[in-house]
Amino acid sequence: MEESQNAVRKISFFFVAVVSVLLFLSFLSLYQAVETYRRTGSPDYLTVTMSVSAIALSSYMILQMRRKPVKLGFEPPKVYTTVECPNCQFKSTREFQEGDYVFKEVENCPKCSGKMFISFIYRIADEEKK
Repeated sequence: MEESQNAVRKISFFFVAVVSVLLFLSFLSLYQAVETYRRTGSPDYLTVTMSVSAIALSSYMILQMRRKPVKLGFEPPKVYTTVECPNCQFKSTREFQEGDYVFKEVENCPKCSGKMFISFIYRIADEEKK
């Protein structure tokens, strides 16, 4: 579980390429709008507006890619396994391990050396935060 919390955020190469091309084409379009204004004397407001909007959007996307992901405050609930000995009724509780299932035979009993099995798998929700 700690691996998922410390995982590095990977950014898709394709996404970076698309944003870079969008940024380049936006600047190219803005340059062409300025050149058209110099030659004809009439401004092309639509092209300028679209170019500036695309530059702003691309810049925002680049900034969002660089930021750390937002933590939503969600913690997975703790899951526990109760292991029981059918001979001497000894019970112990441990954290859930992948592959655990009810009635699975696990280690030997520390009291009577008999086989222990998993009797319960349950989770505990944090009631304090509510």
